[in-house]
Amino acid sequence: MKKFILLIPIFLYSETFEDIIKKINSSPAIKSAVYLQKSAANLYKSQKGRNLPSIDASINALRLKDTPVIYFHSKFMPASKFQVGKKSKFQGEIALKYPIFSGFAIEALINKAKWQKEEADLKVKDLKRNLYLKAAALFSSAISLNYSLKALKEAKKAINEAYKKAKGLYENGLIPPSYLYNIKAQTYDIEAKIIEAKSQKEELLNYLSYLTDSKIASLEFKQNDIKLPKRETLIRKALKQREDIKALKKALEIDKEEIKLAKSSLYPKVALIGALKREGDSLRLNGDGYTNPDKSYIGASISLNLFNGFSDKYKIEAARMKKLSKEEFLKDYENQVKTNIKNAYLKLSSLKAKLKSQKAKVKAKEEYYKLTKGRFENKLASADELSRAIASLAKAKAKEGSLKAAIFKEKIEILLLKSSDIKLSNHNF
Repeated sequence: MKKFILLIPIFLYSETFEDIIKKINSSPAIKSAVYLQKSAANLYKSQKGRNLPSIDASINALRLKDTPVIYFHSKFMPASKFQVGKKSKFQGEIALKYPIFSGFAIEALINKAKWQKEEADLKVKDLKRNLYLKAAALFSSAISLNYSLKALKEAKKAINEAYKKAKGLYENGLIPPSYLYNIKAQTYDIEAKIIEAKSQKEELLNYLSYLTDSKIASLEFKQNDIKLPKRETLIRKALKQREDIKALKKALEIDKEEIKLAKSSLYPKVALIGALKREGDSLRLNGDGYTNPDKSYIGASISLNLFNGFSDKYKIEAARMKKLSKEEFLKDYENQVKTNIKNAYLKLSSLKAKLKSQKAKVKAKEEYYKLTKGRFENKLASADELSRAIASLAKAKAKEGSLKAAIFKEKIEILLLKSSDIKLSNHNF
């Protein structure tokens, strides 16, 4: 009887930066902001209702202590008393009120709610942009540690091979025991650095897991180049598309409506009023036998405040100063964005130059390691020289990887300096 063994491959799924971004979009932080966004949208709909008539229905029931009466007085006879109502009194009313003119207050409140809704929409997008920036920093640091771990593992392999060779030489009496102990000490040092790097990487993965609200076990980094627009093009797009800048502009529109709202108190308020109203001594509202049951009416109301201690004047001025302050803040903010973009491009150029230099250093360190290894095997170099060559090569490779990760992070940050819409799929992460 043949036995079949089913082999089930176990894959450890690695997350790309694009995967991280997608998970952030459904994280609790974003969901919380989206609920606030929906709240602002509903408040806007609520304010729009101010332009429509309001209809209220009411019913009142009263029980008087005494029966309503009226007295007639005469010089020639005692005062006469006549009943004019009953102790029980019921009133039913359906009243309508329609604002004709509110001094532009209603229009200002509706527009203010509209800008607040749009501001809330932009704040969700800007929150995403800031979370993407945090994710880029964490992802870059974790990838840098991946390069360090790879270099350390290569160094560990090289030092183990050197130890085996040194042990053979020692057993044949060709080198002193101190050489062997030196290499062994270097092995322990590399192992300690590997443990430290793994611990640091695990911390970063935990932060990414928190940011995305999902378990991030490992990362995948593809070194496909990210194409960036020219600096001036990106500055122009940032000033036009950045969610935080657009939100500040919406805030300015809100301040404009605040000024209109403050000025509305200087105008009269006009409204139409009317009601279907009936009275009676029971819930049938068919009168009480003394007055007519139908008390329906139609009319208009006009009100204008003539003086309130200059309160309106100062309120208008306060709203105007607030708007002017925000205008200056927006100018300063835009200048800051321009500066950040210019500095980011300068930093990227510097990182690219450093990477080019580091690649040459790695090549030099590799050649020096090969040379030192050969010299050690021919007893022309000490174990200390070989250990330093291995450690120096590992450090150089780790530095090269760190620079690659830093360039990736800088490019992502430059794209995010434009807006949250960085279209990652176009960059083949």
